[in-house]
Amino acid sequence: DNNYLDKIMLILPEEAPALVKEFLERSVRVVSLQLLISVRRRAVRLGVWWRVDPFRRGLLEAAIAYLRRGLRFKSLKAIVMIRDALIEALTHVLIRSARFMAYIIGSRLITKFSQILGRAPRTTEVIALGLQWLNTPPMYRTGIGNG
Repeated sequence: DNNYLDKIMLILPEEAPALVKEFLERSVRVVSLQLLISVRRRAVRLGVWWRVDPFRRGLLEAAIAYLRRGLRFKSLKAIVMIRDALIEALTHVLIRSARFMAYIIGSRLITKFSQILGRAPRTTEVIALGLQWLNTPPMYRTGIGNG
């Protein structure tokens, strides 16, 4: 399916948050106190904590305080809201990681190439493919999908 490959090759920088968010929505299943604290610490350390929506930032702070008291969330609506806030904070954190972005892009690209390899690709191969794509000048990226 060459059309799918063409879409992948035209990933724009402004589409990166959507790719990361899509990945995180599939990956983040359980929201724990330890995860909330570590994401907040990393976001503050990287200086992206203030880019998170103020309501969601407050929600994360309140959830951390609530869970530290030993209490648990029973409301599914509250859990979903906290998970969404966590995903937004993680998106801001992970977009700054070139290695993670290379993995996300490489995993999109490798689906086509895994058929050629005849085996499941290793993580290092996925990251290497993503880094190669990121280092390819934009004017040449479309040529990869058309060829």
